[in-house]
Amino acid sequence: MQWHRPRSRRVQVAAVLASVIAAGTVLYLFDSFGIVGPSTHTDRQLVATVDLRIGNPVVELARGEAKARKDLDDGLLQLQTFLEQPPSKADLARAERLKTRYGVIWISRGAVPTPQSQAYADGYNRVVQAEIERLHGQDFLERLLRDSGLPKLDKAAPP
Repeated sequence: MQWHRPRSRRVQVAAVLASVIAAGTVLYLFDSFGIVGPSTHTDRQLVATVDLRIGNPVVELARGEAKARKDLDDGLLQLQTFLEQPPSKADLARAERLKTRYGVIWISRGAVPTPQSQAYADGYNRVVQAEIERLHGQDFLERLLRDSGLPKLDKAAPP
């Protein structure tokens, strides 16, 4: 004799609905992962770009010029240089006199320039040198650059 438990109709309907929902969910997930059949939507492609401005001395020169113009608008008159050795007391005293008398400030950007940092400083100094020449004259600028060892930069064309 075999024992058989009667099942209620509600339990059977609930079991069938749950299995249909589970099967639908699995098919939906397979479709969304592209396992079943071809995908109807196009896949997004990974697009990479390379910024050629990074490490480009010409761009750094332009950035230096733009920063110099902004600093001049803010009332700063600075020249940038690279110092291989620490400045002497005489150099510091001279820099302080230039700052108090003419408003010219020397900024050291380190000991050894990279091509990018040198281009930035050249662009910056080109704009500032033109302003110094406008404010204090060409003779003052030439003396200032001769005493400092900085080259006079051409105002028109980048190096």
